[in-house]
Amino acid sequence: MSNIRLVSSAFSGKDSEGKPIERIGELAGLGSIIGLIAAVLGLIMGVPLIPMTSISWEVTSVVPFTWLFGNSVYYNVAIAAFMALLGMGLFLQSYGSRDLRGRVGSMIGLSFLVAFVLSLVVAGYAIVGFGEITYLADIHTYIRLLYFLGMLFVVAWQMTTIYYIDTSVTWIGFFAGMLNGMFIPLLAIGQVFGPILVYLAYMMLALGQFLTLIYWWSPYSTIRAFARSPDKAKFAFGLGGFLTFIIGAIAVFIGPLDSYTDGTLIWQPWSTLIAGAEGGQPTAYLTNPLLVYAFLASILFWILLAPRLGAKELKAAAIGEDIVKGGAKILALFLIFIGLFAASQAGTYIEGVAVWGYLLVIGVAGPLVLVGAMYTAKTDIITGLPLILAGVFTMIHPFSIATLVLVAWIAVIITQFLIMIESYIRGLTGFSQGALAVIVSLLSSAMIVVIMLGGLGSGPLAIWPTNRWFNLSLIPGIPLAVQSSLIIILPFLILMLRNAALTGFSYGRGYTTGGIIMGATVLFSFMIPIVAGNNTIVHEANTGAAILLALYSISMVLLIGLNLNLSNDVIEEGHEFEGTLIKLSTLGQLIFGAVIAIIVLFYFSGLPSPDEIALVISLLVSFIVGSEILSIINWSFAGFRLGMMKKGFKFSRIPKSSESSEII
Repeated sequence: MSNIRLVSSAFSGKDSEGKPIERIGELAGLGSIIGLIAAVLGLIMGVPLIPMTSISWEVTSVVPFTWLFGNSVYYNVAIAAFMALLGMGLFLQSYGSRDLRGRVGSMIGLSFLVAFVLSLVVAGYAIVGFGEITYLADIHTYIRLLYFLGMLFVVAWQMTTIYYIDTSVTWIGFFAGMLNGMFIPLLAIGQVFGPILVYLAYMMLALGQFLTLIYWWSPYSTIRAFARSPDKAKFAFGLGGFLTFIIGAIAVFIGPLDSYTDGTLIWQPWSTLIAGAEGGQPTAYLTNPLLVYAFLASILFWILLAPRLGAKELKAAAIGEDIVKGGAKILALFLIFIGLFAASQAGTYIEGVAVWGYLLVIGVAGPLVLVGAMYTAKTDIITGLPLILAGVFTMIHPFSIATLVLVAWIAVIITQFLIMIESYIRGLTGFSQGALAVIVSLLSSAMIVVIMLGGLGSGPLAIWPTNRWFNLSLIPGIPLAVQSSLIIILPFLILMLRNAALTGFSYGRGYTTGGIIMGATVLFSFMIPIVAGNNTIVHEANTGAAILLALYSISMVLLIGLNLNLSNDVIEEGHEFEGTLIKLSTLGQLIFGAVIAIIVLFYFSGLPSPDEIALVISLLVSFIVGSEILSIINWSFAGFRLGMMKKGFKFSRIPKSSESSEII
């Protein structure tokens, strides 16, 4: 059925042969009409009517007490009217989609009801809460709660937009979901940059609601017949990722960039505050929280779009199972929720907003690192590593070298563009690159050896051997203060990349070790911002070393199990010499590690002398270097003997499924 015929059929209620059609939800279509009316109201007002954050306000009179919210005395009324209209539309869509929800069995359809309730709560509080304000403290309470309720609505709204894409096999459902899903990010950006983008956002909403009307009035033949995601939903994930990081680039390039005293370009994290008035606390962030809010809303939309692949696609992609799924996906969504909450409260312009800085950073960087680790766990190194690097570089405090952040971000945009093309042409959302997983593992382990032996030069005066690990003048021409935080995090970052790549060894083999390594690495990455909380560079170096050794210790325990499993697989493949060698070297690591642990407990059970401390640290460094060299040999054997070095990109064309035929 062509585009025009489907639209005609939706409005006439008849198919091409003149026979009546069974519409998906006639009453739900009326809800789309009300949503269209809400979009028209937004166009008339020309201002953002969803209370996200950073809405201007000022006290105009103390006695009698009066204040201005959103530069208009009727702004709260406009918010209430807009939200109430959206709520009425969502209620009709929720009620009218009961039969469809029963057929497709998607729990996400309940988000219509949740969004309806939250929209009415926002509308009611916008009026009632405003009328109860009698002094300054009431304003603080009002905008905090209003932003929080608005954030909850945004989360529910983004979930409803997924429903159109996930259930429809047509371009109508695709564009209905994409336009409605990108409405809020564009509206938030428009609140920063002016009315043109605000009008564009409302036009996007109007078109999106018109397309949802066609979606609801279309015949049931436009709905997917299987549990797996339609082909267009897979493309939506690819396109959503690309658009998400384009939107994120705005928050990366506008606000955080600055010059150090010598002119070096630096990147300041989103937690950076603008100094308050003399003697006062800061009330605003350097980067407008609305830009981070827009990015987070886009990330939420992108991750929710993660498709369910069928057996045919999984086999062609050589990934065995969906990439973004399960507990890791839930954790990513939780971090986004925390980030949205922090972003909403960061724009209140009230003293005390500094408490949201850490959550603001982790809410963005955490999901990037986590999704990147999920990709590397499926041996998709090219997609995963840029995400991990971008996440880590945006967590470094008090600032990072701008060039590294920008290069990492551009790399993410390029790889997401490749995924978008791949998802459109073959319906896949990732690449399998077993050879790259092996190569990155070996190179990162080699770098750990170089760093442990002081190959990068000496750093600040600190407890030996941390002064051999952090050469704070490593990069020529960049001031020590600019590169110090990066250099201190560098060994930890290399260990993260090593662990992320190693999870690819366990993919498809039934090991649980890889997933545990991935989870531990991601959780340790959240400690990166606290390194800058120390008083001096020496303290920073010691803290960085402590985090590095803690992660290495946990990783080593898990890697012993991984190596033993790999040795068994190599032996089963008929390579007994290599498999036995891997097993014996792993057992040697285990015995040496146990001896080191006993020595540490023996000497540090009391007050060790400097010589005893030096002995323990020397043994520890020797253990790490020896273990890494043995691991390089083991992983080389495993990579070749298990066939991973022969696995790279696969470009076999996947036959289109019957439901993916061009209905529209």
